[in-house]
Amino acid sequence: MLLLLLGIATSASATDIAGTWRVTYVGGFAWKPIGGAEFEFKVKGKRLEGMAHVGRGWPGTAPISDGTIDGDHISFLVFGQAPSSDGYPKMRFSGTFQGDEIRLTMTLFYSGEETANHGETDFKGSRIRNSK
Repeated sequence: MLLLLLGIATSASATDIAGTWRVTYVGGFAWKPIGGAEFEFKVKGKRLEGMAHVGRGWPGTAPISDGTIDGDHISFLVFGQAPSSDGYPKMRFSGTFQGDEIRLTMTLFYSGEETANHGETDFKGSRIRNSK
């Protein structure tokens, strides 16, 4: 019985991430919001799928790939669709969610690079509720 309840709790946790989430990061002299992203998460078993809308036009909208869910921990990749002078951005997001709150760390790479980390950015956000 305990194993059954534990299995139900784990499944419920994974499906709790499904939906639309908005995250922002802050910084600078005045510690103001600088940028953000919106994610439309879909859950298929322990796989996380969906769409990412990162930045205001750059790096743009792209599908989520290599997404995993392990309890309240998530991890996924986003390949930017708009290039910069350094190439196409590749972003690895990982973090946790609880209820309607989410915390993510984004590690930025560029096309052709597998080990050159161009920095990490911490995001904090929440689920977007429909007003229906």
